[in-house]
Amino acid sequence: MPSYGDGVASDTTPAETTVRALFAAFAARDAGAALPLLHPDVEFWPQPTGERSGRTEPYRGHDGFRAYLADVARVWDAFEVEPADWRVAGDGVICFGEARRRARGDDVTQRLPVIWVFRLRDGRVAFCRVARTAAEATAMAAEPASGPTRR
Repeated sequence: MPSYGDGVASDTTPAETTVRALFAAFAARDAGAALPLLHPDVEFWPQPTGERSGRTEPYRGHDGFRAYLADVARVWDAFEVEPADWRVAGDGVICFGEARRRARGDDVTQRLPVIWVFRLRDGRVAFCRVARTAAEATAMAAEPASGPTRR
């Protein structure tokens, strides 16, 4: 399992540090470690899990994040994310990496490139969404994190 905090450069921003810690909490499936990093009004939309779970709306708030972790356990036999390239964008972070997943009951593990967009408010993640392109990620990151964004 990757260690998201190892080898972090001394010029790492507070936003990047928070997002790295959130990835580590997710890897451990540790809601207790994740919740202090998440704004109470967080909007979290990891589409593959949400869609496979039958959701049509993002996960919202701390209860939504707990529901997301439960959905991950329910719909995937294996699900790992590996962020590789971190870019600070305004008050947020764009992260390029890879997801490895195997759906429950499936024998095939998929490896997919992923672009995550995080926006922070009050030092905590207020928005997380998977972008389809670098241009879409840049546009999402530029939006203010003043409140939940509905797309």
